[in-house]
Amino acid sequence: MKDNVIILTTGSSGSSVLAGLIATQGYWLGEETKKLQFDTYENAELVDLNIEILRASGFNRYDCNDIPSPDIENIKKVAGRIDLRPFKDFLDKCNDNTPWLWKDPRLSFTIHFWAQIVDLSSAQYIFIDREPIQSWTGLILKRQVPISYRNQQKINISYRNSCKVYFLEQKINCATYTFENLLLDPDALVNDLNSELGINLSMKDIKSIYKGPLYRKRYNLLSYVKARLFYMMYIIKGDRVNFPRV
Repeated sequence: MKDNVIILTTGSSGSSVLAGLIATQGYWLGEETKKLQFDTYENAELVDLNIEILRASGFNRYDCNDIPSPDIENIKKVAGRIDLRPFKDFLDKCNDNTPWLWKDPRLSFTIHFWAQIVDLSSAQYIFIDREPIQSWTGLILKRQVPISYRNQQKINISYRNSCKVYFLEQKINCATYTFENLLLDPDALVNDLNSELGINLSMKDIKSIYKGPLYRKRYNLLSYVKARLFYMMYIIKGDRVNFPRV
């Protein structure tokens, strides 16, 4: 029997590719998954519950991409203030469909709430990050999010720190990757995931999920220069800038 899998991430880090890849091995993603410009492979009910947790903690954004970031201690306190029945019903549903996979960037913060109501120590944890310049360039050129490089890195540091606190408090070991690991050496990543999770991934599975080119980084120097240019134009012109789609 395969263990359940929890993917924690900074967001915009290739976590959807990783989740989709692992899900090919029969992991349950929920009755419905969230869609953005792409399939996120995120359990829609989990996402909605995580948003509810954040709002109950006093953090009112839909996502966690803000400064200051969600407060861990406030999130922990939510478990003692709200009706837990919807959350426990969700957990029962997941456990009726094992092995399940959870992936949602908000989970890097809300995991502190979930730990108050259920023991998740037996799950297999994976943390995926991305090289800072690659992450920022993708936000500008693909996601069209006009954020400064400095602020994006502050936000990502908060994601990482929240996960570190959780792993230390719960005494959990976590496999850690970057999206560049997957792109530059997909064969090694497949072998490592197979060993870590006891699954049987192949390169065919990667190519079925990720449609971009492998064995090179997603963005090159020219892409970064374009991102810098369009961000500077946004600062000058605001919403009148048309960001390119790449």
